[in-house]
Amino acid sequence: MKGHSSKVVWSIFIHMTALAIFSFHANGKEPIGETTRPPAVAGTFYPGSPTQLRKTIDSYYKQIPKIEPAGRILAAVTPHAGYVYSGVVAAYTHKSLSPVEFDTIVIIGHDTFRDAVAFVCPVDYFQTPLGKIPVDREMMQKLQAFHPGIRADRTLHRREHTIEVQLPFLQFRNRPCKIIPILFGNPTLENSRILANAILASAGNKTVFVLASTDLSHYPPYDAARKVDTATLEVIKSLNANVFFQYLANKEKFLTIPNLRTAICASGGMGTAIFFARANGANDARILCYANSGDVKAGDKDRVVGYGAVLFLKK
Repeated sequence: MKGHSSKVVWSIFIHMTALAIFSFHANGKEPIGETTRPPAVAGTFYPGSPTQLRKTIDSYYKQIPKIEPAGRILAAVTPHAGYVYSGVVAAYTHKSLSPVEFDTIVIIGHDTFRDAVAFVCPVDYFQTPLGKIPVDREMMQKLQAFHPGIRADRTLHRREHTIEVQLPFLQFRNRPCKIIPILFGNPTLENSRILANAILASAGNKTVFVLASTDLSHYPPYDAARKVDTATLEVIKSLNANVFFQYLANKEKFLTIPNLRTAICASGGMGTAIFFARANGANDARILCYANSGDVKAGDKDRVVGYGAVLFLKK
């Protein structure tokens, strides 16, 4: 009788556990052990409706001519503002990546100016209105093991848009890839070199691509923005990270640019992309498109942000 009661209690326990698990999944919550970073800027930086989001990206692609880069694309640069401002420029980059095969794409966003090399986001998925995209946790752990300055910090990524806005472009093409979301720490030449080396060392047998998510000049008037952005893009075309950081360090040349807060907001990611591309044999950079927020109908020409689409190539 005692044994029978024990079996009944055990049976009830299993039944209730099964119901709890069913309810857990039915309510759309995470399976045990899995975490998702939910969308933070859907409905503001880009459409929150899946149907409208697809229509928007499709409309951008239809505006862009066929892109045939003369060489192998190893890394790229794309802007990360609201789609109404930078979506077409970003589409230039993403359309050019359509034939490029990779298992994992490392997306490097804003400089945080914290005392670290970089910050990864320790989750299993990033979510947008188009669904979930998996994070390469295995490679992420290798990055962290490579250098103590590469750290995990989910909080820093919680409201960040610089990685999230790239994901619908990947999902629109139904790319079967994983991502590694990274925010940069202290943007220095050496830290960019460290992160690039970490990516190279952690790739293993995977084909890895690096995408620098960055805008250019922040808040000068329209004509001044075009001037400084042209100079910045010319330096980027040199494919020389030393020259790039020396250019940014020469603050005096920027004093003549009215209301300029920064010439580029993700210099660490840019430096990393250059180091990574050069290590893989890149010998050319192609600027696909340049514009700024003053070029759109709703744009204010007195205070703009610059955007560039760039490919790093091996000819």
